[in-house]
Amino acid sequence: MPLQHLSNHFFAQCFLVTLLVTLLSTSSDACGKPPRFENMQLNGSPKTTYVAGEKVQYSCRPGYMRRPTIKIYSVCAANGQWLPISKDACYKKSCPRLDDPNNGQVNFVNGSSEFGTQIQYICNPGFFLIGEEILYCLATGSDVQWSDEPPICSKILCAPPPNIINGVFSPSHKDVFEYHEVATYQCKQVPGQDELSLVGERQIYCSENRLWSANPPECKVVKCPHPVIKNGRLTSGFRKKYSYRAMVMFDCNQGLFLHGSNTVMCEGDSTWQPPIPTCKSKPPPPPPTTSVPSSTGTALDFGDSKGWSISLIMMAMLEL
Repeated sequence: MPLQHLSNHFFAQCFLVTLLVTLLSTSSDACGKPPRFENMQLNGSPKTTYVAGEKVQYSCRPGYMRRPTIKIYSVCAANGQWLPISKDACYKKSCPRLDDPNNGQVNFVNGSSEFGTQIQYICNPGFFLIGEEILYCLATGSDVQWSDEPPICSKILCAPPPNIINGVFSPSHKDVFEYHEVATYQCKQVPGQDELSLVGERQIYCSENRLWSANPPECKVVKCPHPVIKNGRLTSGFRKKYSYRAMVMFDCNQGLFLHGSNTVMCEGDSTWQPPIPTCKSKPPPPPPTTSVPSSTGTALDFGDSKGWSISLIMMAMLEL
């Protein structure tokens, strides 16, 4: 047999073998693993390859419900692709609708009560939440339920405020105080002894966290030293004794300048605040000034006439 004829015969055989292998692989290994879905799961274990015409069946995942009018299976097509399945074949189940609690509201954070959503409970002013503030719609077996029991809104009540030494509060006959109810303190005055001052908040109220809005005040003797300013004088607040919250004002002699505040107050620790000022021959330094940045964030130096001229020229060119 001639050499050329043998060569042509060999290549023809190779072509037929290649075509046969291609046809066999196409028909027997047409599709890979079936597609995965968020709301559907494959029935049974997936295979590595599927032949054309082979069908796989799906079912709805927990938390989802089947829509009977839509098919829920796929078929391996001859082109190696799985026929599409509508994502609407399985839709989310909904948890039971919950009403607003007494003295509160329920907020549907995601706008619905479907599987995977959450709700938030908020109590009206004067009430506090007992239970979980946030509930989630979760899958439980073949159904969906809220993650916990609905909470309740209970009235805010405070225990009576603390007693203080040498002082009383009113009203004092109550066992509980309601939300925003006020307790007022005052000091007892003992004849023949120094006057007691109420240092702190005179009135406190029952707040939203079922605690009082501030610590109770103290009844104590407050005596600030007589206010003396060298080379100056008091202009107001003259008295023999200076107790809590007493206020005085100062001025300097002619030709001198006041350094500090011209008004001071006697505080609860028996000191003047701010400290008593001083009088000096030189004026106090001016307060620090803060520069105002330009709208572009770059400061313009008007003293530099050359730079300013260049800036004007550039802006004019941009407007042309």
